[in-house]
Amino acid sequence: MGKKSEKKVVEETMEVDEQPAEEPEAVPEEEPEVEEEDLNVPTKKKMEILDPKSFEQDPSNLTLILYEEDHTIGNSIKHILSRMDEVEFCGYNVPHPLEDKILFRVQTKDGINALEVLVKAFESVEQVFSTIRGEFEAAYEKSNA
Repeated sequence: MGKKSEKKVVEETMEVDEQPAEEPEAVPEEEPEVEEEDLNVPTKKKMEILDPKSFEQDPSNLTLILYEEDHTIGNSIKHILSRMDEVEFCGYNVPHPLEDKILFRVQTKDGINALEVLVKAFESVEQVFSTIRGEFEAAYEKSNA
């Protein structure tokens, strides 16, 4: 069909030093101390009051969103709140299983601030979880001894 062009293969030789080149000594780079504010990364909210104006008018009713949380913390907080005398109603909802947030509702008796009661519940849950962690670590150390 057509003429085949001949390719001329050219071999080049390079002289290679047998001795490896000396690598410069690695100097550890100092990481500058950076505060979170200097990172220019927006901080994520962990909690948001759903209707702040309504809460200001009636502090015994609180609806909020807890971000990056699920049933584990939601059910634990609900359980603690439901045992408190000041609480008339408490509940939570996971709006969608793929969303990493829960909606939480607390209603207290008249004259009692729902946010303060919720903070007490957070502290109680934290104490329970730290107790569980301590017991687990003690049992783990005992089993490895």
